Amino acid sequence: MAGLPGWLSGALQAKLENISRTDLRASAQRISERYRAGGGSDVIRSEFDALAYAVVRMPATYAAVRAALTQTAGIVPDFAPRSLLDVGAGPGTASWAAIDAWPTLQQATLIDANPHLLALAAAFSRSTSHLAMAAMRDTLAHALGAATSADVVMASYVFAELASGALTGTLERLWSLSERLLVIVEPGTRDGFKRILACRDALIARGAQIIAPCSHEGRCPLATTERWCHFNARLPRSRDHLAAKEADVPFEDEKFAYLVAGKDFGNLARGHRILATPKVDKSAVMLTLCTPETPAQRRIARGDKDAYRAAKRLDWGDAVD
Repeated sequence: MAGLPGWLSGALQAKLENISRTDLRASAQRISERYRAGGGSDVIRSEFDALAYAVVRMPATYAAVRAALTQTAGIVPDFAPRSLLDVGAGPGTASWAAIDAWPTLQQATLIDANPHLLALAAAFSRSTSHLAMAAMRDTLAHALGAATSADVVMASYVFAELASGALTGTLERLWSLSERLLVIVEPGTRDGFKRILACRDALIARGAQIIAPCSHEGRCPLATTERWCHFNARLPRSRDHLAAKEADVPFEDEKFAYLVAGKDFGNLARGHRILATPKVDKSAVMLTLCTPETPAQRRIARGDKDAYRAAKRLDWGDAVD
């Protein structure tokens, strides 16, 4: 399970000292209800609201982004970015996942329209010594017009909040700002996948190389099926997380979809992505794999001891040859 790194968890806990957990839970529930009803970050109207949001959403968002970056780093292991642009950054969650994945990062620019979330991101940045952080408080459209390019551009849980018809123009600007990688993470819903698929088609048309999760730039084999491409990140719940969500289970499963597009990476060994939890029994391990034509089934029999043992360690979202 992927929890927040120690420095970030400690920084959040420090901000929660002397905070009423009852009030925190009420704020978190109000924010969640507004988001589920289609609201955006404008429902976060105070430092207290920002903290409540961070307690409830930051761990899950971090786990999803970190999982996507783990897969990316495995495909481009020699990539050592120095600059990051995080759009719709909120409290900087995707940035913190990025510096964990790529310690070479030296500077990050965070864009968000909400001053309370950006203030919380700035507070967290003071707990990490090696990253120079700049913040741009503005609407996404205005901020992207003034932003400078970066090695990595990240858009985490952003596109669902865009106005109708704004995705294409926003995506084009993000791609133009990306020196090497554009990382997009969306909720693991059917609608989230549709947005990812639209981004994939548009980026391929602009010459992008798909780094992950796809193994090819051909037509997506799930584009016209009932199944949609998404993955799962399991994360531990802190005591405050449990209380804020009035939950009993000590972990949470965050379903997410993602796309990583790159420039000038040459030939890559991307493998085939595992599209569901492997099915393991005493006779074999069954894998559902993404292949160019259709999702394919691969059976690894127990008789092939080494392959069977290795297959039992595989998980949903991993890539295999």
